[in-house]
Amino acid sequence: MDRILTYREIRNNVEVQMYFKYMEEYFENTNETFNLIKRKSYDRNHAIRAAKIAERVLKYLGYKKREHELAKIAAYLHDIGNIISKRGHNQSSAIMFLNIIGDDRYDEDVFTIVSAIGCHEDKTIEPVSPVAAALMIGDKTDVSHERIGAEDLYDFDKHSLVVSACKKVNVVVNKEKMSIELKIKIDSTICSVMNYFEIFMSRIDYCRRASSVLKCNFELYINDDKFL
Repeated sequence: MDRILTYREIRNNVEVQMYFKYMEEYFENTNETFNLIKRKSYDRNHAIRAAKIAERVLKYLGYKKREHELAKIAAYLHDIGNIISKRGHNQSSAIMFLNIIGDDRYDEDVFTIVSAIGCHEDKTIEPVSPVAAALMIGDKTDVSHERIGAEDLYDFDKHSLVVSACKKVNVVVNKEKMSIELKIKIDSTICSVMNYFEIFMSRIDYCRRASSVLKCNFELYINDDKFL
């Protein structure tokens, strides 16, 4: 009987741990154009948060438990291709996942995960499955200030400044309303709400498309005011 792939197996996988270790070390020390928040985008904590959100979305919408697990795995691995390059990292991440698993374990679950990872940055098509949609929401709603590692706001570019201002972020799934709500508390002494929209309109579009695949409306609340 084939082994069933689990999130725990992936978290404990030596190759996966090595990829995260070197990504974190590289982006911590790089002096390239990557700013603070982008460096923090590739760490294990972002992967864990994205995985938890992806799992919660499908769980609260009533999807099967196996789909929760697949979404969690896909979200945890979605950025490992950044060890190669930011450009095309979704495809790199998908291929690296296949190499980690090995072709002797290829099955429907593996291809559900790989397709979700491969399309999570695609602006031209809808997410290909509920698992892919949940991954996209998990990734794109992670805008918490916890992703900022430095203390000095003067070192931040506009993107990092906006994230540092997002003091509380919550994703609420309402099955009765069939809605996915992103609720953000922004510290207006750091940046304005308009600054958020300037930086993150593309993220909102991703979330709206992903929510549509799940037959949900996407709603955005900032400081208790509804914007979508």
